[in-house]
Amino acid sequence: MANEKNIIILSEKSSGSSACQNLLAKFADVQHVSKTRHYENETLYWTKAASILDLHQLKMVDSEVPLEPEKARADLIALMKDNVDDYIPANDNKELIMQGWKHLCKKHSPIFLEKSPHHLCQWSAIELILEFINEVDDVDVLLIGLIRNPMDTIYSQYSRWKSPPDKVEQQWIVAYENLLKLQGILGKQLVVIRYEDMVSSLETMKPVFGFCGVSVDDADETYFHQKSLQKWKHDKLFGFSLSNEAVELAEKYGYQRDELINETHPLLWQAAWRLSRTAYRTSNSIKKLVWNIRKKTATNETL
Repeated sequence: MANEKNIIILSEKSSGSSACQNLLAKFADVQHVSKTRHYENETLYWTKAASILDLHQLKMVDSEVPLEPEKARADLIALMKDNVDDYIPANDNKELIMQGWKHLCKKHSPIFLEKSPHHLCQWSAIELILEFINEVDDVDVLLIGLIRNPMDTIYSQYSRWKSPPDKVEQQWIVAYENLLKLQGILGKQLVVIRYEDMVSSLETMKPVFGFCGVSVDDADETYFHQKSLQKWKHDKLFGFSLSNEAVELAEKYGYQRDELINETHPLLWQAAWRLSRTAYRTSNSIKKLVWNIRKKTATNETL
């Protein structure tokens, strides 16, 4: 009997993991969880696993990660019950984690696809994934290391959430230093893909499609567009510049200096982004307050 298969996309946020997930869901026989409290079918499974085991994790930018152990365990069990029929959680935490993932792979066979852009910057989560790969013989795992130009990644997070560019940059550095380290451990079991290459030609996805048992020729070469590339270069108010450390790391992944250097240095850049950040957070707080009031009102009306 053939093994179940599992694909895990590892990336930083705003690096194209949703696009990659949607591509595979359309042209290959892959499935992801249908019920989760997170966006884009994400589970944050392995960061929650690291929290349950009280392993070290970095505080992520604009994220609840890392969760408290009790919250993480309750979350993981709720995820399993929502997606696996007749699920009974193990008492032992390590067994809960390893068997839980195996259950998800079986439930979503032949190929279970997971993408949570919260795992790559948490080495403790990566170590748990490696432990699963080494200990579970009847699930074949392929990891996709998805990277995008750090300036595009930072600009996208700034545009969407007004995230602090300097903190996002540091998180990007940690994540992609981890990916280099992981590449040295796994070899061909890890496929490193640049977002820019993926949207330019699906040939770069050939090893992934091969793992799925389909030909890359079966996919629509025009599925992606390239409108999201280098958008930061056209924003004259975006004045962030990468550190030398980030530039040198990006060059290891094949990016050229002219793709990384921002020549725009508006005088009011620091004040502008801080003001926009404050406005965004204030707006978000008001939206949450309104949502909570509506929820409480609806609950009272049903009593």
